[in-house]
Amino acid sequence: MIRLLPALAVAAVLAITPAAASADGDPASDVLLLQDVYLPYAPGVPAPLGRTITALLKTTRKAGFPLKLAIISDPKDLGAVPQFFGKPQQYAPFLQSEIAFNSKRPLLVVMPAGYGAAALPKGSETGLQGLDPPKSGNGKDLGRAAIAAIVKLSAAAGHPVPTPKLPSAGGGGGGGTSPLIVFGVPVALLALGGVLAALRRRQDATVETS
Repeated sequence: MIRLLPALAVAAVLAITPAAASADGDPASDVLLLQDVYLPYAPGVPAPLGRTITALLKTTRKAGFPLKLAIISDPKDLGAVPQFFGKPQQYAPFLQSEIAFNSKRPLLVVMPAGYGAAALPKGSETGLQGLDPPKSGNGKDLGRAAIAAIVKLSAAAGHPVPTPKLPSAGGGGGGGTSPLIVFGVPVALLALGGVLAALRRRQDATVETS
């Protein structure tokens, strides 16, 4: 059992190392390496609406359209590249390049100014044509606009999904991506390093007393 634990710890370190290595001051890129949606921290998307978005992206993935989504409500969501705020179509290919390794990943960006997309199946970008921009920059309006865009893009890509029922009333905050996800990877690496060191000391002590 003692030999197995260090192996498991090493595996965990290796599993999260790519995310730590990619930490380049662009919060959405770090989050989208691990999950399909980046929600703004403040003003945040209401939690029920955030869960609806996450469930919808799972549905599109099962339907054959694995889409990544970044909702950007404030320049702070862009970290070291705030110059992209208000320019969703310019930001989309930049972000896509940050999360792609050997293959491109279809991506939708939603900002108060409108929408941007990158690496979509050929012809499916028409799904964004004529789509009204979010009514405002608050989390609820951005989230609702994202849902409408996801449904239209999925249909344009040939993988239609039903429009989900929207949650009832909700404010503009409370459902953003946790800072623990954005900044927790380096901390996790340090913690796992400590676990490895402790396990090694314990194993050495066992050998000495045997």
